Amino acid sequence: MCAQRLWPTVQALGRGLINNRTEILQQGVKAYNVQNLNSSHHGPSHQQNAVPGQDRMQWTQRVTRTARGSFNKIVARSLHSGTVLFVKEFRDTENEHAHAVLRSLPAYSATTVACGDSFSHIFHQYHALPLSNLDWERCSAEEVANGFIAMSQQCLHRPMDLEDSQHSGLCTVLTDRLAHLSDNQLLMVLSALTLWPPTSSTTTPNFVAIWNALDKVCTDRMRRWDMTRMFLVADHWFALRLSRISMYNVQMTRILGKRVTSMEPSQLVQYLFYANLSRKLEPFIVMRELEKRLMEVLKDLSIEELGVISMGFFKTQTFLKNEKLIDAIIEKTQNNLECVSDASLCAILKVLRKSIPVTRWKSLHNLLESLGPQLPRLNHMCLLQVALLGNDLLVFHPQVINTIAARFAEDMNELRLKDLERLTFALMLYNFIPPSRPDIFPLIADELRRPERISEINHYPKCFVSCVVYLVTMGVYPPDLISAALQPSMLSLLGMNQHYSDMGREVNELDWSLEIEGPAKYPGFRLNPDLRCQLTKKYLGRIPLPTSKILTHQERLILEVQDKLGALLGGEHYVTASLVLPHVQTPDLVFCTTNDGEPVPIPQEYTDLPNTSLKRPLSSFDHLHWNAVVIGGRNSFIRNTNSLRGNVHMKNRQLSKLGYNVCVVPYMEYTKKSLRTKLGCLERSLQEGSNLRIEGRIESALVWIKGQSAQQEEMYG
Repeated sequence: MCAQRLWPTVQALGRGLINNRTEILQQGVKAYNVQNLNSSHHGPSHQQNAVPGQDRMQWTQRVTRTARGSFNKIVARSLHSGTVLFVKEFRDTENEHAHAVLRSLPAYSATTVACGDSFSHIFHQYHALPLSNLDWERCSAEEVANGFIAMSQQCLHRPMDLEDSQHSGLCTVLTDRLAHLSDNQLLMVLSALTLWPPTSSTTTPNFVAIWNALDKVCTDRMRRWDMTRMFLVADHWFALRLSRISMYNVQMTRILGKRVTSMEPSQLVQYLFYANLSRKLEPFIVMRELEKRLMEVLKDLSIEELGVISMGFFKTQTFLKNEKLIDAIIEKTQNNLECVSDASLCAILKVLRKSIPVTRWKSLHNLLESLGPQLPRLNHMCLLQVALLGNDLLVFHPQVINTIAARFAEDMNELRLKDLERLTFALMLYNFIPPSRPDIFPLIADELRRPERISEINHYPKCFVSCVVYLVTMGVYPPDLISAALQPSMLSLLGMNQHYSDMGREVNELDWSLEIEGPAKYPGFRLNPDLRCQLTKKYLGRIPLPTSKILTHQERLILEVQDKLGALLGGEHYVTASLVLPHVQTPDLVFCTTNDGEPVPIPQEYTDLPNTSLKRPLSSFDHLHWNAVVIGGRNSFIRNTNSLRGNVHMKNRQLSKLGYNVCVVPYMEYTKKSLRTKLGCLERSLQEGSNLRIEGRIESALVWIKGQSAQQEEMYG
């Protein structure tokens, strides 16, 4: 009965969606006409004239929220159960596809049921009198069950309302007698319930009484059933669209979780399907043993069954560790690319993206190469997963991304907002402008402006703001969209959802970027200075110290380069580590030179600047050249290339905009090298990006470092 206690709360939330929608955004940007902007939200330096008409957002953005800060979603009725659910505007059909895969294969014929299946009409023979006129209290449990089944079958020809008062007596008695039915009768009652038209919610009196009673009886009897019956009953709960809230599915996956390593191939597939529905894989399951079993049965599974398994792993956030199994899945996928369905391929790619270790990046690249010829036949959802496949390992396949970007550019009106955001992220990550569609970023901006997008932006404001941030990272600054993302009501909206808790980092980056390289006469919204200070402190990176007990790989690299750079310059006082850009967590190394390229000590006024401030070169020292050394760590470069990822490009661009000479030290040329080689790497980087006179400095640095080492040995014995 836990579900019965839960659902009144959910029903109340549903009523909030329908009746209590509250406008959270006060007429946002109002066609981005600056005369309509409330100047009190701007700092004094941002009250500018209106921008030209072509830069205006031609719609009034309205973002709404629902009860408890739930911002998703339209209300829709489920297919069979009458459950009022919050479903995406673009409905997810993955579970229906997975179930259809099971239904299509003989191995699952005894354990699955098609939605809408009915029993034989023999039950009508038992009730010559009108069923509604019987005195159900005087009937046996079997007669009551047969009566309900017969009544349910009539819904196939004459739909009826289960909540009609004429059925209340039957429903009440049935609920009381369920425990006295045989297992077969219980299953038939469960199936009969699927034949009724949906009720308004899961908590309508007759419906909730029946399904809660069925849930309890099925759960109580489960342990005496074999796996076939357990799966068959679970499939009826799926047909009712109650798997997520029924106790039966939770208990069944828990009980069978102890037997996964001995399951037959089809049983393992079906078990993971129900685990997917409950979004949980039992913690006591030893993944090593499960992966071993999957490796044993993989050859016996079709590519579509592999898709069902992959969906189960992804939805339960369970990812693979066995590299041999990962290789086998990649090989099986490559061998079946011409026949695999889009939905199954989607699921497989999602799991692979989160599972493939860096040691297998070449296999991932080969998979992308194999996917290339299949791209024209894939739908948008699958194309998006292909585009995202290499993101976690920074594996880039330009031809694949270019093809997908061109397809998305042609079909942009058909894409979900999330698709637009993820595509923009992939392009930003690789700092890639598709040669076939170099106009794609203005197209994305125009698509975000379309009035037809308002509803989606209302439901998914995070996607909208992230998309704007990625455009800015690529150097595209649409003033109207930036203003919409930074308006106070949008920020309030993002702050009300716990799943958006990290969005402060993005809006902080957006505001700082706007200050550094935004339009000169930007008239739109900016962050309140106090809020920006608060966010900057919250997400501020740290400057590593040699005395720190715990250092990341990047921090150790920064300290070592700082030490060697100080040796090249003639002393540690010539270089400082600084958070030049307070919205970027990784610090950079800064040093100054004269017009002749000679190093000079860092001015004290510069090192005294607060960490949370933007470190512009000091105008009072205009005779100096300011140089920034960016340490390109392991995650700064696209895999197996010398190309920087998009946000590092943005960092370098913004440093240059501030007035720094920028040079990059690539980790792959620096780490695990001899001292002389490391100094040579620094020399090349400084020659390319700074105005430092480098001649003869390597030999001087070697002498200085050896002298420092000798002093330390003498000091510490």
